[in-house]
Amino acid sequence: MLSIRPLFLGLALAAAGLATPAFAEPLAYSVAGPEEFALPQDLAPVNTLRLVNLRWSPFSGRKARVAVSKIDNTSSIASYTASDQYGQTDVSWAFQTVPVNGIEAMITDALNNSGRFRLVERQAIGNVMQEQDFGASGRVAAPSAAGMGGILGAEYLVEAVITSYDPGTSSKSTNIGGIATAAGLGGGLGALVGGLSINSASASLGMNIRLIDATTSEVIFTKQIEREIKESGIGFGGGAIGGGGALGGFVGSYSRTPIGQAVLASINEAVYELAKQVGAKPATGSIIKVDAGQAYLNLGTGAVAVGDRLAVARPGEALIDPETGISLGSTETPVGEVQVTQVQDRFSIAAVQGGARLQAKDRVRALALPEPIEFGTMTEELAKKPKPVRR
Repeated sequence: MLSIRPLFLGLALAAAGLATPAFAEPLAYSVAGPEEFALPQDLAPVNTLRLVNLRWSPFSGRKARVAVSKIDNTSSIASYTASDQYGQTDVSWAFQTVPVNGIEAMITDALNNSGRFRLVERQAIGNVMQEQDFGASGRVAAPSAAGMGGILGAEYLVEAVITSYDPGTSSKSTNIGGIATAAGLGGGLGALVGGLSINSASASLGMNIRLIDATTSEVIFTKQIEREIKESGIGFGGGAIGGGGALGGFVGSYSRTPIGQAVLASINEAVYELAKQVGAKPATGSIIKVDAGQAYLNLGTGAVAVGDRLAVARPGEALIDPETGISLGSTETPVGEVQVTQVQDRFSIAAVQGGARLQAKDRVRALALPEPIEFGTMTEELAKKPKPVRR
């Protein structure tokens, strides 16, 4: 259950006229009806149904700019692109195919709900990808070729690959309503799946998540996630998970199915891992220009604050992996420091310290480390499936 100790102690100190210390909350909580548990650092032993609905703790620190790339599907199940432009909730096709853009929308929602990221519009990625392809074709001079990070204003790209997808369906006729009722979904599931049948109230998903440096294209984090739902229909307080945009109807209906809940649990675990990675890294960026002792940085609101000090380094030779061709970064030479004096939405201005000779494209990195991320403790309850919520 949610701990009330920090609140109680804070009230006691306030009553005694003493200063109230700041208590760091765990990164996120598993929520299932009235039950709420702080999540541990390692989610592997946590029951999949415990990850379908999360509550993220409030966050006021640096929010990394991320862009969600197109979802790839390498499973044995064909991809399907949902239109659902009018809020329709028929997801019967999701039991035979992988709804790639629906999953993409769910990843975007989960990143936004975490409160740890600033999202770059999905449409912008396609435009930049086309521009980068053209730049890489050799028909554009290298200095003018498009850079993903520069155009999007994104620090990171999030890529996901669906490696396995088992919705637990068959072509045989069966009692949809009976299974749906047994699973706690009521008659709604029968309407969702139409003429399809469910082998059992189970489904599984395999997904590989990657975090890529938008400037260097370096893969800085990757993890394979495997999640299985052996029975679905657990009530999570609000019922189906809502979604934004044109696919809101799809997301809400899909989240009530076994495979939809396996997908949601996998996505929440992926975002949890990404938050751990990004939250442990100091702000990094580049100098746009230097003028009259002031350096203009491509770090804005949410990335830096007035008074922050950043180390400056000049990039040198690019380091390319000879086996994969992937950029591993570059050599760097320290050249000075700057201190932030003004912060705008997408850039900031910093005073050059000690008369250092800085120039455009020099790299900057915050000297102060982020606050450490707090986690809960693994408990027996988190390893068990939640109790169904009676409505």
